Amino acid sequence: MYLNLLKEMFSKMVIKKNASLIPQYYHEDFLLYTNDQKQDYNQFLKSHEDYYKTPIQYEVEYHEETLLEQGNKVAGRIWITTSRPNESPKKIEVMLIAEYKNEKLYRVWELTYPDWSNLPAFK
Repeated sequence: MYLNLLKEMFSKMVIKKNASLIPQYYHEDFLLYTNDQKQDYNQFLKSHEDYYKTPIQYEVEYHEETLLEQGNKVAGRIWITTSRPNESPKKIEVMLIAEYKNEKLYRVWELTYPDWSNLPAFK
């Protein structure tokens, strides 16, 4: 169930760059722990509204052999490829654990390589 929700969020919100769906997929008390940084729901919402207004495009690949669901948590490895005009695509490896509450993302712990926050597209 939760793995399907995670994949649905990527296909309907991230790939389509639809920030209006954040309240549908993310709990109001959401926290993201990523590469030694922390974002709350409002910071996450604002940043994604800003990113989605740019020409950036996203592709998501799942390493199916590593994806698992236990209780209200999903863990695994995915790749998110970002592309912008006049730049080479950047493939980001993501190791994540996602916790759900009331069928919405409540906590996400992730490590990415390279660190997405150091890429020009996210400055």
